Amino acid sequence: MAYRWFHLGFALLVSAGAMTTIACTAPVGSHGEQAVGTVSLPLVTSAGGDYRLDNAVFTISSGNGARVATLDSESDPDAETLTANLFQGPYTVRLESGWVLARIEADGTTSPVSAALVSRNPQSFEIDASVTTDVSFTFTTGQGTVSLGDGSIDIGFDVAPSEGLSQCNLLSSSYCPSGQTCLLADSSGRTFCASPGSLPVGSPCSSDQCVAGAQCLKVDPEDPEQGTCVKFCRVSATTFGVNCLSLGLPDSNIGFEGPAPEGTCDLLAQTGCAEGEACQYAGGSFATCGIPGTTPPGGACSGETCGAGYQCYSGTCRKICDTRTPYPGTSGCYSCSNVGTGNAGRCSNY
Repeated sequence: MAYRWFHLGFALLVSAGAMTTIACTAPVGSHGEQAVGTVSLPLVTSAGGDYRLDNAVFTISSGNGARVATLDSESDPDAETLTANLFQGPYTVRLESGWVLARIEADGTTSPVSAALVSRNPQSFEIDASVTTDVSFTFTTGQGTVSLGDGSIDIGFDVAPSEGLSQCNLLSSSYCPSGQTCLLADSSGRTFCASPGSLPVGSPCSSDQCVAGAQCLKVDPEDPEQGTCVKFCRVSATTFGVNCLSLGLPDSNIGFEGPAPEGTCDLLAQTGCAEGEACQYAGGSFATCGIPGTTPPGGACSGETCGAGYQCYSGTCRKICDTRTPYPGTSGCYSCSNVGTGNAGRCSNY
């Protein structure tokens, strides 16, 4: 999806001074009064077009991390601003995952658009009797499709990206400010930094609110309009359990983790194979089914000559074990070694 970058003006307006609220005393002064400030969060903007932020939940925490207020746009769907009164001091505000940016059409109806939050999240501000702080949430928007074909991704975009976005590395967060992640902007491979959300890899999505290292892309050929949070990967790398499909970018080494190819099986559980077959690993990123051999446990081997549940490792048939239990102490397996095949390790003694 292509992104058009602009400042939407969903500004967090913070001010403090002579205010009084229920359960709060008057501003600090010679009589020991306490200062109170107002936090104002507009939900509607006309910057770069008419937009509204729906399903928006803002969590406000004090300087020590304690949650002091939660503002929800759906508590009053017609409201154009959310407000809260706070005592003087430092705070942070976080826009929680689940927000929807919608374009306000000429007839007053709204249409959700694909978007990414490019400003820091959470952001810090301070209630002070002498200053007004403007903390803004900035988004990118754009429309586009990503379709799967021939083992790669062909990306079409209909909105040119802004020249103001900085480049980053899709496979490393070190090129972005702390707390942000790198996202793809267009089919030329242009990238930008944005604040990640909390949607795990594999989740359905409509905007970029996926966890760091992932992006909302339309990659399902059976449902080409549905976005999915997919994780970026390096096509040239051989990682067990990862089917890295090319995105078709100028940098052909950038891909995403696709579903496991047909014919693969679970090496640890020994499932996914027909009767009489065993799940075996002969190299590459996945285990495959094959006919088990007859070499006994601990016997000398070469290739797939071991029985079901065993693997030829360093010339010896060794039992496949679970690395999450490195010292199982059962079935005579003293320790389970990680040999680069995920949780499916090899028993050290046989």
